[in-house]
Amino acid sequence: PTLNGVPRGVALVAVALVTLVAGIAPGRAAAQTSTTLAPPPPPPRAWVLVDADTGAVIDGGREREPMLVASVFKVLTALVVIENLPPDAEVPISARAEAMPARKMQLKQGEVWSADDLLHALLLVSANDAAVALAERVAGSLEGFAGMLDRTAERLRLADAPVLQDPAGLDDEFSVGGGNLISARDLAIATRAFLAYEEITRIVALPEYRFTGGDGEPHRLRNHNRLLTLYPGAIGIKTGYTRRAGHSLIGAATRDGRTMAVVVLGAADPYRSVAQLLDKGFAMSVEAQEAFDHLPPVVLGNGREPETGAAPAARPVSTPTASASAASRQGLPVPTELVLLVGGSAPAVAILMRRRRRAAAGFAWPQ
Repeated sequence: PTLNGVPRGVALVAVALVTLVAGIAPGRAAAQTSTTLAPPPPPPRAWVLVDADTGAVIDGGREREPMLVASVFKVLTALVVIENLPPDAEVPISARAEAMPARKMQLKQGEVWSADDLLHALLLVSANDAAVALAERVAGSLEGFAGMLDRTAERLRLADAPVLQDPAGLDDEFSVGGGNLISARDLAIATRAFLAYEEITRIVALPEYRFTGGDGEPHRLRNHNRLLTLYPGAIGIKTGYTRRAGHSLIGAATRDGRTMAVVVLGAADPYRSVAQLLDKGFAMSVEAQEAFDHLPPVVLGNGREPETGAAPAARPVSTPTASASAASRQGLPVPTELVLLVGGSAPAVAILMRRRRRAAAGFAWPQ
């Protein structure tokens, strides 16, 4: 049979195709012109946003509840180490350090490593064996290091009854005493102190670090904190994950001479959560913060004063040029000024010049 001279079967197929195309095309066009944004991530278990310069607490949720935080705790470990151990100190590796689970540097008992190299491993790749080796070198034992953590917490005025025991942030059978419990707000206090030390702030902003280890082998540590490439002006600082604690992230960034810091704990999407909170912080003026809660003043160890112009310069999002990369490959610290001037953007250079002007004017750490 035919339909208008066309075989009926062919005609029916043609009609079906026309109908299908007519139905799909409008939907496809709508999809191409849609401006619907992805829904925001679910809120973290706890979070806090602070102005790192003024100490103002801009936003938070369950921020005063002590909880498991995983490897972001290494921010506190790094503070104790930098305040008590010179970077050129030799660190012997114990059987206890060697036995730590991954992430790790595969340190072996009897080796001797540089404190500076292990500090890079602690902060760039979250090496648990490096955390234990450094803690034992500083305090003689992990239990002794817990006492140093308590004294540091008292000096910094951590106020939410923290339980500080494990330098690596572990909370399983490998942990010291079952691990740590600390609030997002107390971690923000520690983060402000962390940012006052250029030595460790520079480490967390490095894309990579190359050196020859205590095993005589060359090593390349690649920073696994994706905030550095996802958020313009990001400084770092530390990632963390365990099965019990979930994903945690301490992030900081500098924009127009201001520095914001965020702590998120138990986050489904830590990078998006941190980015949204950083945006909120930069959108708020300093004048609007006057009535907010403020973190206590920064008090550093060994009588050291916070550096003038406390907000650290932003790490450029672009890849450093050959000069800065060569220093990194040789295991040398890359000065912030070098990265900014040879690999940074114009806004980053402007931030550096603003810091120098503030320093010349005698600008002191805001309390």
